Amino acid sequence: MIQLVRCDDRLIHGQCVVRVISDFGIGHIVVCDDFVAGNAVLKNVFLLAAPSGIKTEILSVEQAAARMDALQSEAANVLILVRSPETALSLYLAAPQLKKELNIGPMSNRPNAKKATMYCSLTKDEAVAVHQLAFLGVRVYFNQVISQKAVEWAEIEQQFK
Repeated sequence: MIQLVRCDDRLIHGQCVVRVISDFGIGHIVVCDDFVAGNAVLKNVFLLAAPSGIKTEILSVEQAAARMDALQSEAANVLILVRSPETALSLYLAAPQLKKELNIGPMSNRPNAKKATMYCSLTKDEAVAVHQLAFLGVRVYFNQVISQKAVEWAEIEQQFK
């Protein structure tokens, strides 16, 4: 079953492997990213970055949406990873049955990005996508790890208007 839908611009990395996977008892990772899914080298890099024993797939938004019912009914706990809020929005629009909760973890500070939390910066386009997700009824919250207090989108939305 889908345990967590997470936005993290690094996708599979140390914190994800060490904390998120163990905190949620993840047995299956699905990276949902059109660019990575279409790039054989990057696809292999992320497959190699996944911990051994954890089933890992790299799918496009279209492929992930087509597999959503199967992922939902899977016995293992599934982690869906997206790189950006825009990708998350595309996935939620393509698969409306997806769990209505999005965890936004680390998002790098970049030019034209505004700090949402200590570890997450959003561009204007990303903030618009988050707003649209919330409008669709998706609970959007920010935290790096489960032990950290979550910051709800509603608490910080005003700074992006």
